[in-house]
Amino acid sequence: MPQAIDMKRYAQLKAAGDLPSPRGVALAIIRLTQAPDVSLAELGRVIKGDPAFVGRLIKAANGLIAENRRAIVSVQEALMVLGLPAVRTLALGFSLLSTYRKGTCQGFDYPRFWSSALLMAISMQALTQRVRVVAPDEAFSLGLLARVGELSLATLYPEAFSRLLGELKRNPALQQVVLEDQAFAMNHRELGAAMLADWGVPDALVQPVRFHEQPDLAGYEEESRAAGIVHCLVLARAVAQLCLAPEAEHIRLMAPMLRLAGRLGLGRGEFVSLCERVGRDWAEWGKLLQIRTEDAPRFVELGNAAAEPVVELAQAAAEAEGPPRMRALVLASACEDRELLRSQLEAEGFAVFVTEEVQAALEAALAVQPQLLVADWSDEGERVVRGLREMRLGRSIYVICMLADEGETRLLAASGAGADDFMVRPLHRAPLAVRLRACLRMLVLQEELEREREELRNFAAELSISNRRLQEAALTDPLTGLPNRRQAIESLQAEWATAMRHNRAFSVMIVDLDGFKTINDTHGHDVGDMALRQAAESLRGALRTQDLICRTGGDEFLVLCPDTDLKSAMLVAERLRVAVQARPIDTGGPQIFLTASVGVAMRLPDMDGVDALIKCADDGVYRAKQRGRNRIAALQLESGAG
Repeated sequence: MPQAIDMKRYAQLKAAGDLPSPRGVALAIIRLTQAPDVSLAELGRVIKGDPAFVGRLIKAANGLIAENRRAIVSVQEALMVLGLPAVRTLALGFSLLSTYRKGTCQGFDYPRFWSSALLMAISMQALTQRVRVVAPDEAFSLGLLARVGELSLATLYPEAFSRLLGELKRNPALQQVVLEDQAFAMNHRELGAAMLADWGVPDALVQPVRFHEQPDLAGYEEESRAAGIVHCLVLARAVAQLCLAPEAEHIRLMAPMLRLAGRLGLGRGEFVSLCERVGRDWAEWGKLLQIRTEDAPRFVELGNAAAEPVVELAQAAAEAEGPPRMRALVLASACEDRELLRSQLEAEGFAVFVTEEVQAALEAALAVQPQLLVADWSDEGERVVRGLREMRLGRSIYVICMLADEGETRLLAASGAGADDFMVRPLHRAPLAVRLRACLRMLVLQEELEREREELRNFAAELSISNRRLQEAALTDPLTGLPNRRQAIESLQAEWATAMRHNRAFSVMIVDLDGFKTINDTHGHDVGDMALRQAAESLRGALRTQDLICRTGGDEFLVLCPDTDLKSAMLVAERLRVAVQARPIDTGGPQIFLTASVGVAMRLPDMDGVDALIKCADDGVYRAKQRGRNRIAALQLESGAG
């Protein structure tokens, strides 16, 4: 594993001011988001000081919402969707892009660097919306900053880095990091990781960036979150490389990308669709950021061309008559082995797919997803076995290797690569049949076990849904669909604690419908229930997105208004009062007009707790009723306390 950068030297570079760093509004955003008591309103004011960043922020937030949802158009909405960590890293990335769009390093292609970084950002966001290893908003920033170490070396050592890049161009067999270590006593991977850590990026994200160019060095367990992030970064970089490569290289680059996608559990069609979206978003982002882009490759055609033999195999599997059969993939160089295996496997009931090429075998495995692989044990066979074992779909495949002899070295090597069984050539029909029948029994048992697991997972999912519904029912008023008194108490205590901890404004109001008992007595409870439902709809529709309304009694509602002072709460209360009054109750006969009295109160530092706050709002309701109903009142305003 490579050594981390000397932090004393890093501190010197940072102190000298030579390292790429955020400027202006971006720096203010980063500092603000690191404060424990920052409010969205304060952050929004700072962000609005940079109109360019506003546009980029809103664009990034819209990339996270579903296509059928209303587009985000305000800074406040974008902040709520993205969250503070993502806003911080986005500000960082976009600031670097604006400041270091050009430079003095002659051999460093700045436009291509930022175009590639943008592609990685978009690809990471799209991938992590399907492969849930990291939040897509964080993934975008991660992709944008993944290669910041190269930009830094170009900034720190423009002439020397330019010479190094020239040497790499003349001799592509050389390793860039080795040359960097020799020239600068550090390389772009380690420098980039140190910079991300210094900027506050969590270590759980920094380390995958550090290793994504050489994932084998990371030593992550395959199922771990870190390994998933690395795989996404590797694939995102591959997408970027293909988009920027000459057209003649596209098909060659697409085939390994399909294998990488399969490793993440993405089918060919799903991955191609994802790439198409990346291409469209690349063009849109390029216009917004004024970054050079090109016409996106035709990923559908590339996907078909790269997997043409595979498509035929998949179609053959889909068109097979009768009930679903076990699928076997044969990789054998000798014609006699291929024919014997085909006939014997078909005799045992397998659907058989035969190939003699490594590349075709890997692509066929992605297409037909066999339960059994029979392969020559050779360098090529080992590549196939190891490649499949690294993929999610390949871990459950039963692998039989064909060996030239029973030498201990060969057996251990095959077992170490992932083989489950072996046969020694030349193959003979009777022993082969015995082995295949034993394999078939094991595969059938494996399928039965998986079906039972699936049933258990379905049962657990149904149980979870039932529990969630029960929980929702316990916290929901069945008549109005609003949160009930229990939920109101829990939410009130939580908002009080938040306001206390961050010293933020917090207001509540109690809404009491006027003369509601008369409606029940005169028109009956059915009409009364209709009136309550309609009043609840009117109240909910008049509130802001941040407010919460609960039904706490027969005709009484509690409204919680976080980050709201008394004067603002009074405006909200008046809007509620008007909303109730403006909508008559249609009873099928004479219309009934409802009104409401509203008491408003704000948390004060000297209040003992939530009971004191509710008491103050309740006293406001009483005062509004005293004054003739259909009014709002706040005793704190009358006493000058608010």
